[in-house]
Amino acid sequence: MLTQEQIDNAREFHAGECSCTVGPRGARTVKREVWRRNGKTQRWKRTPERFYVPVKFGLYDYGRIDPLNVRLFHAAEDCPLNQEEER
Repeated sequence: MLTQEQIDNAREFHAGECSCTVGPRGARTVKREVWRRNGKTQRWKRTPERFYVPVKFGLYDYGRIDPLNVRLFHAAEDCPLNQEEER
């Protein structure tokens, strides 16, 4: 889940579950869906909890992060795979 500070400042977001598998020869396969910020965060004056962040995936896919789908994303710096690499 994203915090208000991450919604305002993060440049990359990961959607869904990030996973890493190790093959029989030791090769690592990392699966993550990286969405990049494509503009500034839009907020409403009357309802400050309402927001949306325009994002881009790849070359042609565009979307936005809003209160309805914010639970599906996490910031790139808070990715669980980053914590496993530090160990």
